[in-house]
Amino acid sequence: MLFNDSRYNNHHIISRIGAKKWSTNWQKFSGFPFAFKFEDNFRITHEDKQEWLRDHWHYSIYISLVYVILVHVLQNWMKSREKGYNLRTPLALWSTGLAIFSICGTIKCLPEFIHILWTKGIFASFCESCYYEDIRLVFWYWLFVISKVAELGDTFFIIFRKQKLIKLHWIHHCLTLCYSWYVYADIPATARWMVNMNFVIHSLMYTYYALKAVRFSIHPMVAKFITLSQILQMIFGFYVNIRAFQFKINGVPCDLSVSVVTTGLGLYYLFFMLFVNFFIRTYLVKPFKYSNGQTFQAIHYCYRSHNNNQIISKNNKSE
Repeated sequence: MLFNDSRYNNHHIISRIGAKKWSTNWQKFSGFPFAFKFEDNFRITHEDKQEWLRDHWHYSIYISLVYVILVHVLQNWMKSREKGYNLRTPLALWSTGLAIFSICGTIKCLPEFIHILWTKGIFASFCESCYYEDIRLVFWYWLFVISKVAELGDTFFIIFRKQKLIKLHWIHHCLTLCYSWYVYADIPATARWMVNMNFVIHSLMYTYYALKAVRFSIHPMVAKFITLSQILQMIFGFYVNIRAFQFKINGVPCDLSVSVVTTGLGLYYLFFMLFVNFFIRTYLVKPFKYSNGQTFQAIHYCYRSHNNNQIISKNNKSE
């Protein structure tokens, strides 16, 4: 019978068995041998939050719709202004805050990711949801999901500074928000890859944005490296989901539902195509001249321009 494997081979995830199921023996887990009070206290409220996201994940779709409408309305409104707002200081503070958050998330989550790869191998890293046994990780994975709403704020700095906003930017924000809310309550093992890769790359990316906002000189290769890292993230994301899907159809126990793994496949494939297309158009397509002698130049962009601390390009610029 197709998909006749056990849903969770280590423990039953979706069940209300009380806060005592999480151990307070931090020595048994990888990473720091202690927990902050707010991390440990999450055991009291987590099941309610988990059930809320399971039953109301579709709110992320409503948030995304409002976000897209606001983006287009504000863009049209800013067209009437000759210049955008400066906002350099708020942008630096915003990017610094998200950089610190991502760095903290990396420090808290990455040790467990490395540990399971080292001790159990790559299969266990995307087929065993044992990270759920550590309430500290559960807390940071939840923060990761919620942070996808906050990250929508990036877009409004681009709009109010009257910079070029590419479709990749807002599509990526919307789909990542919806997908992370959709899968959280399922506690899929593949979330380990999504969360850790995203935290690591965002640590670099938002640090870059913060430094550019304060006019710190950074080699252009850093922007290219960040984009390549994002493409690599999509390749790994697609790989672990396709492998998990193969295990599911062959009845091998793997801790994620079929709906989550198939959605993940579609998401990572789409993101891979979008980021590769962006990389080619931004870094590989060479300038050419029109018959009138004008030069077409695709100047680099990803999320934010160099002028407003973002890796955005003002493409189709003639000079």
